[in-house]
This record gives sequence, structure tokens and C-alpha cells, in this order.
Amino acid sequence: MQFCDRFPQIIERFDRFWEGTDTDRPVLFITAPKERPAAAVAAPEIERPADRILPEHMVARARAQLAWTAYLAEGFPHFFLNFGPGILHACIGGDADFGSPDTTWFPRFLADVDEFADLEFHHDGKWWRRIMAATDALLEELGDELVVSLTDIGGAADIVGSAVGREQLLMDVLDRPESVRAAVDHCHRLWMEAYEANYAAFAGRQDVTTPWWPVVSRGRTYMTQCDFNALTSPGVFADLFADELGAIFRQLDSAAYHLDGIGTEVHVPALLAQEGLKCIQWVPAPGTSALRHKEMLRGIQEAGVSVTFMLYPEEVERACKEFDPRRLCLIVACESETQAEELVENTLRWCE
Repeated sequence: MQFCDRFPQIIERFDRFWEGTDTDRPVLFITAPKERPAAAVAAPEIERPADRILPEHMVARARAQLAWTAYLAEGFPHFFLNFGPGILHACIGGDADFGSPDTTWFPRFLADVDEFADLEFHHDGKWWRRIMAATDALLEELGDELVVSLTDIGGAADIVGSAVGREQLLMDVLDRPESVRAAVDHCHRLWMEAYEANYAAFAGRQDVTTPWWPVVSRGRTYMTQCDFNALTSPGVFADLFADELGAIFRQLDSAAYHLDGIGTEVHVPALLAQEGLKCIQWVPAPGTSALRHKEMLRGIQEAGVSVTFMLYPEEVERACKEFDPRRLCLIVACESETQAEELVENTLRWCE
């Protein structure tokens, strides 16, 4: 990586974060508006919503991001290759609807959950070829200036749910749990095939990997997920979905999990029971602070798993005093580079 002379120190601190080893402060992924932006570089305009997935649009948006954003502490230029959460749906026989400016929709395409076992991952399909084209364009044009993310493949339960319809999957969970388990197991095999294909695209071109969330790792990492768990009991999640996630954790070098929203806290024990999980990313209810869930987050750390979440700059002091800095990564957007620099200095003092 040539884009940042601090990158060896950044990745070394992330190494300690993944393993929970001694450190003087948390990992701080800090961004701020540049004091002297390259004003001539503007974000590209979108004539149609689907333009956002064109390789040339992504490259132009990444250039604008570099021109206007300052990265401090462990902040590094990070670009999310966004084809929508769960794009594997469109690479195994489904389709993707990019008709909305900010949302990707995945229409149902199976009549029965038992049909899922017949699906295959299409390396040469339209959507995977588009993902690879965008990945190649970003690596070719800007690989020395930023870290390109893996695409958001999705989670097995969520992909099965989008294929058969979430309401139908809920009924199947109750009436045909063995069929659901078989579909999830088959989706896991497709998921790993897609992940390895995505990972191979970076071989020899990018020394690290990053998911859509701005954490970075040597080797294989991913932000795993099961948003469907917001609709299930802890027993159902542990019985039908947690083991598949654990299989992914054990196959990655730095496995993270996306825990999102009201009620999903009940699934933390099942997640912590799986070997290989190194980090949980917590997303609290909209308009609330992650710090409201201090006991849950500290419990995760005490179980030997790191945590990461967003905070406002004024919340960082409290986080430094209430959490183990060895297992903490904070994502913070500052109003200025000066504020960001002061925050880094203060963090060292708060963690003494």
C-alpha cells in the first residue's frame, strides 16, 4: 500500500485489536473534511439510480472521496464496493433491482425452500461479472490510494429469505425446520464459493482485506450477518443459524459479526459460543447511542471478543473510560482536522 505512510502502524494496531493484545488506546477510525480539499474533484452525478454500480461511477466517487476526506489515527481511505446487502441472491439465480437511489431490492424467485438445494453460484453470470468489473476498475485505477472492500455477499439466512420470501421462511422455520437447515447449509457452500472468488480478485493487488465496515485485516476478513435473526427467538437462531455462522468464523482469519437493531442482543450468547469470532459490530436503534448498551458490550469484551461501533466525538471520552481499549474500535466523524487531531491526543490521556 503506497497511499499512506502510516499504514504499517495502522495495520499493526488493527492486529492488536483483532487479538485483544496490549495497547495504549482504542483503534480510532477518524474522518474529517479536508482543510484543503481538491475542490476541482466533484462527486459524480447520477442520471439513473442504476448508474451507481457502474465501474466508472464508482471510480469517480472514490476519487471525490479521496479529494474531500481526511483520514486520521487508524482512519484509512476505504471504499465500499456496494451492490447491495446480499448480492449473492442475484448470483445464484435471482435478480437485483437498482431502481431506487439508495436501496437494492432482491425479488423472490423460488416457490419452495426445498428448491434452494438445486441452486449454483454463477461465476460467469451477469451480476458477478459486474461485481468483478467494478472491483478490477477500482484496483487498477486507485489501488495505490485506497483499500477496496469485498462486496456485501450477505448472510445465508438472509439470502434464503430473499429467495423464498421472508414471510414464507418464517413459516418454514416453524413447520419445516429441517428444510430450512438444509437450505442454509447449501447456501453456506455457495457463500464460501463466492467469498473465495471475491478474495482471489485481490490476490497480489491488495495486501489486506476489508468489508463494508472500515476495519482491516491481513488475510481473510468479513462482516458476517444474519439480519433475519431480528425476527426469530434465541432458540431458533441457535438451532438453525448460529452453527453456519460459526463455520464461516472458523474459515476466516479475522471474523466479525454485524449485530443490528432492537432485540438482536438476545442472540449474543449463541454468537459467543461459536469459535473463531473476533469482533462484533453493534448498531443500536436509530437515534440512540451505542453507549446505552454498555453492559452488553462489556460482556462481549470479557468473553474475549472485540467490539466496534460509531460514536460522536463528544462520546469518545466515556467510551475510553468504560471499555477495554484492547478490544475497542471506534468509528468517529469529526467536524475538522483540528478537532480530530485533538481527539487523538485526548484519547491517550483518557486511557492512561
